[in-house]
Amino acid sequence: MDAVEALFPRSGEIAAAMIARCAAEIPAYRLLPASVLEGDLVANATAVFELFLTTVAEDRLPTSGELALPIAWGAERARDGLPLEAVLQIYPLAARVAWEQVDGDRALLGARMLSFLGEVMPRVAAAYLRERDDLDWEEREDRQHLTANLLAGRPVGRRDLAEAYDVVVFRLSALPTSSNSRAATDLFRAVRSELDSQPDVLVTFKDGGGVLLVPTSSSAEEVASRVDGVCGRPCTAATARASSHAHIPVAFASALEILELAESLGRPPRLYRLADLAIEYQIAQPSPAREALASVLSPLADHPHLIDALRAFVTTGYNRGEAASTLSIHRNTLTYRLGRIQLLTGYDATQPSDARHLAAAMTAYDIVRRNG
Repeated sequence: MDAVEALFPRSGEIAAAMIARCAAEIPAYRLLPASVLEGDLVANATAVFELFLTTVAEDRLPTSGELALPIAWGAERARDGLPLEAVLQIYPLAARVAWEQVDGDRALLGARMLSFLGEVMPRVAAAYLRERDDLDWEEREDRQHLTANLLAGRPVGRRDLAEAYDVVVFRLSALPTSSNSRAATDLFRAVRSELDSQPDVLVTFKDGGGVLLVPTSSSAEEVASRVDGVCGRPCTAATARASSHAHIPVAFASALEILELAESLGRPPRLYRLADLAIEYQIAQPSPAREALASVLSPLADHPHLIDALRAFVTTGYNRGEAASTLSIHRNTLTYRLGRIQLLTGYDATQPSDARHLAAAMTAYDIVRRNG
């Protein structure tokens, strides 16, 4: 069929459109981490769509072997905590997106789609139900939706919840940027499984990161440490306290702001509270003072090696030997560069009062540069 030949080269593009439509129209999919939505689901949809086109071109139904992976992917959605209706909804909705892309004989392709869906959907549903029988699924789904409602400020009508929570947001830092979405998704699932043993801690995933609601009677630091343990190294995280359920959305926004500030300033991975970055937070607020501080380093704009030298000197606690080692340069070279910084800016990084001013200027410089 000409339609199949036209659609096959566009399978990845059409699959991405399928998942985007599903995320827009099926609320449960918006609770999945970005690594699943933009990675796993698009890859899965591409493979299923290409299988469908292959069966149309060869005028046959899919074999059991060919359906093994789509069936396994349906079971994964049970582990993700999605309800069965959401898992099944994606198939006709995705088929509609594909059908809209057809320029040729829509009636014939539509009939083939119905036959294909008739083979796939019952088997996916059966695999999903088998997987759900092995999970404490209802409790996991309930906790995920409960967390999403609390973060959105919607009433939950539950009396078995803590009165106050520490909202913790974190980024999983254990994977290099080159890692595939499967590895990231598996790590998210491992984190959630680890925290399932502490049912009073609520967890969900948003935009490539995680959000925890930790009762104030527990320790946010201990819970964050458990996440670090799963990842095998410290994660960058931030927390803010919500004194009531109504304050959870505000605390979430505050924790996210602290996290983004720590990341933008290159702070080492750990759990941050506002008090840990209070000076940096204050400098980050738009004001003439912030601009004036940032301008202190303007003379160094064309000398990135001097910026790097100052940053290393400040972040190592003004330790020349450690800073030189960080930069992989000789200690005398660092001394020379600090002298150049003094000559260009008028501030001596080796003098306490000037050093404090340069440290604040570095923070302002980084923030202004980040904001463009």
